[in-house]
Parts: sequence; C-alpha cells; structure tokens
Amino acid sequence: MLRRWIPVILVGASSVAALAQTSGGRTVRPPTARVSQTLRLLNQQIPEVSFEEIPLESVIDWIANQTQANVKVRWQTIVDAGVERDKPISLKLKNLRLSAILWLILNEAGGGSVKLAYRAAGDLLVISTEEDLNKEMVTKVYDIADLLARPPLFRNAAQLDPAQALQAVQQSSQGGQGGFGGRGGGGGGGGGGQLFQSGQQNRQEDNAGGDELQRLIDLITQTIEPDTWTQGGGQGTIHAFRSTIVVRNTLIVHQQINGYVEDAAEGP
Repeated sequence: MLRRWIPVILVGASSVAALAQTSGGRTVRPPTARVSQTLRLLNQQIPEVSFEEIPLESVIDWIANQTQANVKVRWQTIVDAGVERDKPISLKLKNLRLSAILWLILNEAGGGSVKLAYRAAGDLLVISTEEDLNKEMVTKVYDIADLLARPPLFRNAAQLDPAQALQAVQQSSQGGQGGFGGRGGGGGGGGGGQLFQSGQQNRQEDNAGGDELQRLIDLITQTIEPDTWTQGGGQGTIHAFRSTIVVRNTLIVHQQINGYVEDAAEGP
C-alpha cells in the first residue's frame, strides 16, 4: 500500500551551474559556459522532499513537473535491466539541489545492481541505464590553458651555481682577499669558474608544457572510467593540440570531465 507522498516544492534559485551526475555516485565540476534551462532548473535548491514507497514512475513525474522539461524515460531499456516502473522509492531529503535528488532517486531505483543515469540537452531530459547512455559517443574540445599556466621563464637570466657559491664563501672565510670578486676569493677570480652560469639549461623548460599536458591526459584516462578509453580496451580517445584536448567518449565521461553536455546527441 502506498503511503504519503510529501514533496516540499518550495524552490530557491541558485546561480551556481548545474551538477550532472549518474547513479554511480560521481560528482563533477560545474560548467563555466552557458547552460540550458533544464540544467539551471536541476540546480535549484529544494528545502525538503519526502517520498514514502512512491512508484518510480510517479517520482519521475514529479521531477518533470519541477524542471518543466520534456522528460524521456527509456522504460523498455530500464525494465529489461530489471527495474520496474512501480519500483517503490523511499527518500527523505533536505536542502539538496534537484540534480542531487534525481541522482539519489536513480540510485534508489537501481538498488545497487543497476546503474541508471540521465543526460540533459536543451529542454530534454533523458533517463535510461548508464550502459545505454554510454553507447552515445560525443566529441568535444576542452580549453585547458588555465591548467597549464606556469610562471614566466626568463631564458636569458643568469643562474646561481650553489656549489661555486659555497666554495667562494669558504675561501672568503679562510682569509682570502675579498669575497666573490676578490683575487683569492672565488667565483670572480682568475682561473676560478663563473659564479653565474648562462641560462642554457632553461631550454629544458620547453618540454615542460608537453609533460604537464601528458600528465593531465594520464590523469583523465586513469581516473575517469578507465575501461572506456582505448588504453583500457574501450573506444574513447583523447588527443592534445596546443592548449586544448579533443575528447571522444561517452556522455557519462564528458559529464565527469566538465559537468554537462549541452550539445549532446539529438533526440531521445
């Protein structure tokens, strides 16, 4: 028997960009670009909501009412995965974004054995299994210049050689005439090495940006759905071009990289 359903629908608007999530429990970075109306509504704060053994289909209807989006549920795929429309949902939540509530609903419905997920594109919200949504490959270009920024390199600046500096100090303390520039002192004296070296070693810094870029790529492919990349036997690819990376992978991966996919695959 169904019990009371008490969704508290007083909504407080928030200016922070939406968090897109899947029932796998991963939180992703908010997008910095323009977001759709659906994503803005998913980011609204809900003071309180309570579901007590409410059918999943009715709970999703409530989500559709809150977002005013066109919600497309791929019920056949979800039912085939073992989740029925009338799966009872019981949740009591306070002060959460609607996106987080949706994730918890999907997690509750999946029961730990089935991973459900959603994607938002324009005014369309699609709900299905994570496996189903993962079939939709998307290519996007990400500007990562801010992640690669380094302090400016002064390539012609002299470099202090610590070993020669130490030698000069030791000679000076033994009574040599003068210090660094003295006759018996050290670095500047005749026959002694140069206390300052030219900046030739700075050329090694030319490869620093490439190394940082490769480390970033390794970090992404090793921590975000490793099995989906070609390195892990999947079909996803990632390539670097100057200060950008070109990523071709599933919607779920893109959500984890940047928080949303505004121009995701068209149609339900």
